[in-house]
Amino acid sequence: MAFYNSCRGVELNGSTLAAQCQCNDGSWRYSAIDLDEYIGNNDGKFDTRTNQFFATASNAHLEGSVLHAKLKNSYGGYNDEQTVDLNLFITNDDGYLKFKQYMHESILKTGTLYYLEGSVLKGLVLGYNGKFNYTEIDLNEHYANKNGCFQSDDNHFYHSSQNLRLDPSPGALTLKAELMNWNKEWQKAEVNLAVCIMNNNGGFQFVRHDGFWDRDGWFANTFESVPLIGFVIAGVHAAAGNSEHAARALAKCANSSVVCVGVVVGFMFGETLGSVIGAGIATPIGIWIETEIKEHLIEDPMLLAQFEEATLGRYIGETLLNMGMAAIPGDPIANMASRAGNEALKKTFQKALTNYTRQVVAGMRSSVATTEVEAKVKILLSGIGDLLKGETPASWSEAEEKVANVLRQRGAELLNVPPMVKFNI
Repeated sequence: MAFYNSCRGVELNGSTLAAQCQCNDGSWRYSAIDLDEYIGNNDGKFDTRTNQFFATASNAHLEGSVLHAKLKNSYGGYNDEQTVDLNLFITNDDGYLKFKQYMHESILKTGTLYYLEGSVLKGLVLGYNGKFNYTEIDLNEHYANKNGCFQSDDNHFYHSSQNLRLDPSPGALTLKAELMNWNKEWQKAEVNLAVCIMNNNGGFQFVRHDGFWDRDGWFANTFESVPLIGFVIAGVHAAAGNSEHAARALAKCANSSVVCVGVVVGFMFGETLGSVIGAGIATPIGIWIETEIKEHLIEDPMLLAQFEEATLGRYIGETLLNMGMAAIPGDPIANMASRAGNEALKKTFQKALTNYTRQVVAGMRSSVATTEVEAKVKILLSGIGDLLKGETPASWSEAEEKVANVLRQRGAELLNVPPMVKFNI
């Protein structure tokens, strides 16, 4: 996944995407793919279920990995400019560009940034328009309290519950609470929302899949296919070929705890979005910092760590924004971050933090202390939350300016800046 991070000279000629793509052996190969065969126009919006968008497109062009165009609607006019991040669908398969549809009804595979407001589950899920769409569903309409236990395909649990919280993990999105039983006693209860809450083209949909007879049907088939994410994600597979190579590739670029933090955060955003972030961090950013920056700042490890944090934070933040501008008014990620605030972001990931960190650090065969990574993940998440709300952390700007001054004093300049990272240096 995330073809853009392992390709150079990327360009769009008509509807044809072309680039020099790096092969598994390190060599480069020219490859091209006609996007018109895989992307369509659905009433003025991109749609990855159909094809032939180009004939009804105006001013189609690329900005980084993002395809831009105005598309003709059913009334004969053109909608406002539409975008789709091709990193979600185009892979570099040993030097060949290939289209892969990653859509899946499991919210574990295609959703991210979940949080609760009362009984309402909110978050972002990937739609066929290539965007992470803001969506919500009132769990009170689909779950009941049956003698202190959650019961699906019923309703009105909320008024006999307290201390509701989400507990995300690699294989589940668990709703935990205390429910009042028939004896008027509070009883701990939990339910995996990913069993019945589905992704229906970028929106939550309740479909009961936890009935008795479903245990050997949909439930087993779905969760057998959901990996224990660890360090093995689609983006790293695409870059390295298999899990063993992925571990070595990650270890090579994780020479500091801050780069390790970036990889962990990539995993925390869920399989589809996390694979793009993880692959981006595992390839160009680690290499770029190592080759273009570290040699100039090796004697100042503190400044290097601060600069790495700013680099990773901007990369992740801009990736989220590129993928999150869905076909609804405004920017759903920024809107949600503004409404929920950084505290909601931290609470949503707090339980998952330890699980992901330990798996990633173990998979990377790294000597970085798990507790150190956990602490820095929280700091980075806070900075990303500020960036999504349009407030660049002061520490990031200060670190970037210090690096710029050091490089200017030594007659150096920034070269080969990774995709989607803007420093204003």
